[in-house]
Amino acid sequence: MEDIVFVTADSVRYDYMDAMEYLSSTFDIREGMTVAHYTRPSLAGIHSSTFRSVLSGQVANPTLAQELSAVGYDCLGLSPNPNTDATFGFADGFDRYDSFLEPGNRGTSLRQYFARFDTLRKIYYKFYPPQAKSEDRPRDREVIDQAIEWFNDAESPRFLWIHLMETHRPYGAGDDAVSKKLDQKAFFKSHKLTDAERVEIEDKYRDSLARADQNIQHLLKNIDSNPKFVFTADHGEGFGDEGYYYHQPQRRRVDDCLIKVPVIFDGFSIDSETLSHLDIAPTITASAGGEISEAWLGNNLLETDTEYTITVAPWNNQATVLWQDFEHRLVSQDADVVFDAAGDQTVSEETDVPEDIKEQMRDLGYIK
Repeated sequence: MEDIVFVTADSVRYDYMDAMEYLSSTFDIREGMTVAHYTRPSLAGIHSSTFRSVLSGQVANPTLAQELSAVGYDCLGLSPNPNTDATFGFADGFDRYDSFLEPGNRGTSLRQYFARFDTLRKIYYKFYPPQAKSEDRPRDREVIDQAIEWFNDAESPRFLWIHLMETHRPYGAGDDAVSKKLDQKAFFKSHKLTDAERVEIEDKYRDSLARADQNIQHLLKNIDSNPKFVFTADHGEGFGDEGYYYHQPQRRRVDDCLIKVPVIFDGFSIDSETLSHLDIAPTITASAGGEISEAWLGNNLLETDTEYTITVAPWNNQATVLWQDFEHRLVSQDADVVFDAAGDQTVSEETDVPEDIKEQMRDLGYIK
C-alpha cells in the first residue's frame, strides 16, 4: 500500500492558485466545492463525508483516518487551529495527533469574560483581532517540520494530514500580516478602503499563499517517500466580491469566493474536473483498498463523477443551503435545516465548546 499525504490550507480561493507556483505548475488543479463556509464544519465534513458533521460541528464516525487505520495505515495529524481540536472529534482514528492548543495560547479570564456579552462583541473584536495571538501559534514551517519528523519515524503505509493556518487572515505573523488597523477597516468598513489598501490586503494574502506553496514543496521534498498527494482548502475568502471582506461565518454566505476551492489528486486515476469535498474521503479510502462506509455521502471518484454538490453554511441554529450542478444554483437562505439519516436527525445548532477553545476561535474571527 502506498503512503498518502493530505494537506489542507485555510482560506485558499480557487481563482488565486496562480500565487501557489509550485502546486499550480506541478499538479492538475481541479475545481472543488466545499461542504461548508468556514473551517470546522468544512473540515469535519471532509473527514467524515456527511452533512451530519457539518450541522453538528463534530466529526462523525467513521472518519477517514479510522477507515485507513483499519487497513493498516499509521495515521498522523497536525492542525494548529482550535476548530480542529480533539474536542470536536478530529483526532479520531489518528495514531498521533496535535492541534497545538498549549496553555500559553489560551486567553486570559478577563478576555473570556468580556467576550461573553453581545454588546461587547464588537469592542472585543476591535481590541483582540486575529493578530492578537497569531504570534503565539506555531508557524506553518514548524508544523511542517514536525510532520516530516513524525512521518519519517513511522512505518509504512502512512497517512499524514496537515492543516496550514498562515493563509488565514491576517495572512501570517509580524510584518507578514495585514496590520491590525487595516484589518479592522476591511472587516467593519470595507466600503471605505482605498484602492491602495485593497491591493495591500490582497498582496499580503498572495504572499501567504506563496509561503504555503513553499512549505508544501519542502514537505514533499523531505519526507522519505513518494506518496499519493491530495491538497485542498477548507473554504475560500472574500475580498469585496460580494460586499464584504474575509469569510465571516456569521453571514452564512455560499458565494463562489467562499466555496469554490482548488483540489489536487496526484497518484489517483480520476477524470472528473469538478467535485465535492464529500468525495475526498471515499476516493482516498478506495485508492487504499479500504471499505467505503455506508454512512458516507460522497462519491468514489475512481469510479463515479460528481454531477451536483450541496453546500451548507450553518451558524447559530440556522443555515444557508446551496444546491448546484455546475450550471444552475438553488439557494435557501437562513433556513432551519435538518439532516435525516434512517430516522436519526441532526439539526443545525450551536455546539457546546469549552471556553479555552472558544477564546482561540474568537481570536480567529469566529465570533457569534
